[in-house]
Amino acid sequence: MAQRNNKLTALYERLSKDDELQGESNSITNQKNYLEEYAQAKGLTNIRHYTDDGFSGVTFNRPGFQKMIADVEAGLIDTICVKDMSRLGRNYLKVGYYTEILFPEKNVRFIAINNSIDSATPTDNDFTPFLNIMNEWYAKDTSKKIKAIFQSRMKSGKRCSGAIPYGYKHDPEDKNHLLVDEEAAKVVRKIYQLAIEGNGPAQIADILTKEHILIPSAYLERHEEGEVSRNHSYHDPYIWNATAVSGILDKREYMGHTILGKTICDNFKTKKRRKARPEELIIFENTHEAIIDEDTWNQAQKFRKRVTKRVANGTYKHRLSGLVYCADCGSRMTYRSPEAQKRKDGKRYDSDSSFACSAYGNKYKECTFHFITSSALDQLVDDSIRRVARFVLTNQKEFLEQVGQLKETYSEKFLQESQKEVKSAKNRIQELDTLIKNLYEGNVLGKIPDRHFNRMMKEYDDEQQELEAKVAELEQELGQNENSEDGGDRFVRLVKKYQDFEEITPRMLNEFIDKIMVHEAVGKGLDRTQRIDIYFNFIGQFAVPFSEKELETERKARQEEEQRKAEAKRERQRIAARKCSQKRKEERARIKAAAEAGDEEAIRQYEAILDKERARRERDRASRKRSYQKQQKKAKEIEKAAQAGDPEAMKEYEKILENRKKATASTQKWRNKQKKKALEPTYQIEPEPTELEPEQELPVTASA
Repeated sequence: MAQRNNKLTALYERLSKDDELQGESNSITNQKNYLEEYAQAKGLTNIRHYTDDGFSGVTFNRPGFQKMIADVEAGLIDTICVKDMSRLGRNYLKVGYYTEILFPEKNVRFIAINNSIDSATPTDNDFTPFLNIMNEWYAKDTSKKIKAIFQSRMKSGKRCSGAIPYGYKHDPEDKNHLLVDEEAAKVVRKIYQLAIEGNGPAQIADILTKEHILIPSAYLERHEEGEVSRNHSYHDPYIWNATAVSGILDKREYMGHTILGKTICDNFKTKKRRKARPEELIIFENTHEAIIDEDTWNQAQKFRKRVTKRVANGTYKHRLSGLVYCADCGSRMTYRSPEAQKRKDGKRYDSDSSFACSAYGNKYKECTFHFITSSALDQLVDDSIRRVARFVLTNQKEFLEQVGQLKETYSEKFLQESQKEVKSAKNRIQELDTLIKNLYEGNVLGKIPDRHFNRMMKEYDDEQQELEAKVAELEQELGQNENSEDGGDRFVRLVKKYQDFEEITPRMLNEFIDKIMVHEAVGKGLDRTQRIDIYFNFIGQFAVPFSEKELETERKARQEEEQRKAEAKRERQRIAARKCSQKRKEERARIKAAAEAGDEEAIRQYEAILDKERARRERDRASRKRSYQKQQKKAKEIEKAAQAGDPEAMKEYEKILENRKKATASTQKWRNKQKKKALEPTYQIEPEPTELEPEQELPVTASA
């Protein structure tokens, strides 16, 4: 076939690392010579080489191949010539697309010399699809063999990758053994410590950035041994991100274990890798020195789940955030920050900082407010930690006995409840499988529209994923409960670790407290009570018995607090009464001044005020008269008893005589004061003295 003079003859050569094992015959140089000789013999001119050295035939993202296809799309190529079909590729679907669709559409002649394939003679190409399948089978078989070799190495504990976790370095004497790099290990320990203190990955990253600590990639490159990082995409060697911190917190290698097979490639064509499931991991325990202990790692994972989301101004967070839960619905309690209150006067109250159930007001859940101030909860938690720690240090034997009894009861109950939940969740997962199958069949048969199918499918899939995660978590807790060390001993070690503490730090709080369950309050005012359940790590809910001295101290403290609140209430009432009295004075003075100026409306209002004052004085006189008569009657009875020689009556009678003298002096003083005063206008009446307090005004309002 004659070649069009203005177009190219593309000679394509490819060599993968696996092909190098087959000897010199497949080398790039040999392929070029072979193709050039063929082109010269067949009269193919204007040749151009497209070469890919070291690229697998499974993937088609090869620079030389992509350049050749681009030239085909541009109409620059007339003929493509390869040594054999395997050089073009080992994916029979992709190879078939190019040879059967693209090349014919672009009027490109394709020649595979060793396979005797030439698109110019299509009758000789019937066996081409089978060649493509065989070439792909070869690639698949090679992939299986390589995967088997790696699996064998990993099962024997040997590493298949040169990458090692940050904080370790290679042992010069054994490349499969790791040694602790102390400089980087300090950073790893700091990250775990910050996580236990309640910081999230983003917050930890900010702290490390501010402290100007090298990120792992930059540290590896600047290490004294001069190792080169595979990832040099960072912009600043001192700016950490949450992904890097999360990766460090995820690694179990820091406990001294070797974890292999963490990613798996399911398809040799796509080369995409997925994260291995827990049962697929290959784990060898205690193969090198640990940087952190198992308890620290477990605590860090536990506290990572509690971390609350960061907000814009960073103020809506409390040290108990993530620990407080609603006892009725199980939802996490939401912290209400004082900064969220926007009062014009800028005042703040103790109730501004509080916790409330997050399900309250949610249209999908029903629950009550469960309000509690953060100050009350802080005080209760701190007191509980101190009391339990003091009890452990002074009565360790009794403490361990009580914990043992509680554990037996709790473990049996926990086991029954957890097994029941696991069974219920698994049954629901099976039901969802059936529903999904029926849903799919209904969609295929046209009974269910695509819109409904997609919506329902997403709902079922989300629910199934949640249930699977719940089952995995419960089964893990059941396994830990069976194999766990005695919680009492672990709690004793924890108390002794902090036995000399004065202040409860965030890390201590997270290490001691597992969760806090808040019940709804009962009653109002001084009668309001609220139950709070505090669960400690390792031992669960533990109540320290109160001594008589502590109970008496608690009673006194409660009485003092009630008295303080009552006095504060009375003081507020006195202040309000003084303000009200002052307003009445000012209003009365205004009306009086207007009346003296001749304002008829003011005169009527002032006369009404005076009438009310007269009526009130009459009522007060009648009341005082009745009170005076009762007092006189009682005084006569006391006088008779005193004359009869009753000691108690004699004391009471002496008090009565003393009060009479004081009353007589007060009355005489008032009369003398009245004589000195000038006469007021006819509509003005001077009030007579009453038994009211000197500072208290008569309860008269102008707007009667």
